[in-house]
Amino acid sequence: MKRFHTALLLSVWTLAAMTGCDKKPSPYGDFDNRVFIDQNTNVTTLLVKQSTVSDERSFRAAAPKPVGKEVGLLFEADAGRVADYNRMSGEEAAMLPENYFEIVGGKTSIPVGTNRSADVTVRFHNLGELDTEALHVLPVTLRKADGAAVLESARTIYYVLRGAAIINVVADLQESNYISFDKTLDGQSASCKVLNGLNAVTMEALVRCSDYVLEPGIKTVMGIEGHCLIRISDNGLEPNQLQVVMPTPYATANFTDATTCLVPANEWTHIAVTCDVATGHLVIYINGEPVLDKTGNQFVPVNLGQPKTDAQQKDHFFHIGYSYAAGRELHGEICEVRIWNTVRTQEQIAANIYEVDPASEGLVAYWKFDEGSGETIRDHTDNNNSGTAHETLKWNQVSLPEAPSGDGDN
Repeated sequence: MKRFHTALLLSVWTLAAMTGCDKKPSPYGDFDNRVFIDQNTNVTTLLVKQSTVSDERSFRAAAPKPVGKEVGLLFEADAGRVADYNRMSGEEAAMLPENYFEIVGGKTSIPVGTNRSADVTVRFHNLGELDTEALHVLPVTLRKADGAAVLESARTIYYVLRGAAIINVVADLQESNYISFDKTLDGQSASCKVLNGLNAVTMEALVRCSDYVLEPGIKTVMGIEGHCLIRISDNGLEPNQLQVVMPTPYATANFTDATTCLVPANEWTHIAVTCDVATGHLVIYINGEPVLDKTGNQFVPVNLGQPKTDAQQKDHFFHIGYSYAAGRELHGEICEVRIWNTVRTQEQIAANIYEVDPASEGLVAYWKFDEGSGETIRDHTDNNNSGTAHETLKWNQVSLPEAPSGDGDN
């Protein structure tokens, strides 16, 4: 019995000691419920192009479990953290000047009974005036969390602003892949009508063909079989000879030149075609320079928003990188595909090879191929005639325009 009482007394002492430990305040706060910035990474990179004017990013604070009372929060720009970023990255970034950003909702809270704050938004503006040759960073820090501890490793988020090329990603239409529009440019939807009845038209594409362009056989850039088409090679042509097919009152007419209309392998090449139906004037451009200029032709209006039905009652839709049948795919990288309902001048074409304003007058379709993932190619005009890849798309990182030879790496 004495041993029983001794054991019981020891158990009581142990329980009391444990309870006493639970009530003792921790010098580090409640580690399990520390507030932190809820982001997958504490470094977010913004690529600033020449055309970039503004951008915005959002984040929020969180705690592992609901808070017992409201936690007031204050987020502010923190120039003192620039040195921390430079140590972490090994770079030499400068603090982003205050006239290029504002923090919206920086004073917020985690409401009682919840574990997340409202979104905090960082708005970047005047970026067209920013020196993109220099590297800038904006550290945003959780300065204050009333009544709660903060997880130090997730107290600050760094927004890094880097100068970027105009084009940073492109699609690679490998082997049998191409872009289809049979669900948008079907002749039925309201949006497809902007591509029909074109009495003036400009078609553009920026391509880098693989070595396959030097092999015999047709490679298609874009268009509709038996109606209006930009393709490379045909019967009797050089393997890399560009050819344009345009509709006439009788059928179609082909335009090319064996000495000037040549597309090189493994080089970025801008292709443009302009046609004025009323005057019968057609011009083919390569890299902004005219390589074929024909007048006195008879054309009929161009209809790219509806299929062309052939003699066998087969419908041929508009495609990028495909025409007629398998085996005529582009085999190359592509971006900046555009269709206009105007005849662009040489100056306009040469000055806007890498980018145009999606709201430009006369621009009726604009596929930038800048998605970087997925199989949908978005039309950047308000007409929303997006396309879909036939197979899984391969996306390649690039930097365009390329630096001239001798000025740095391409």
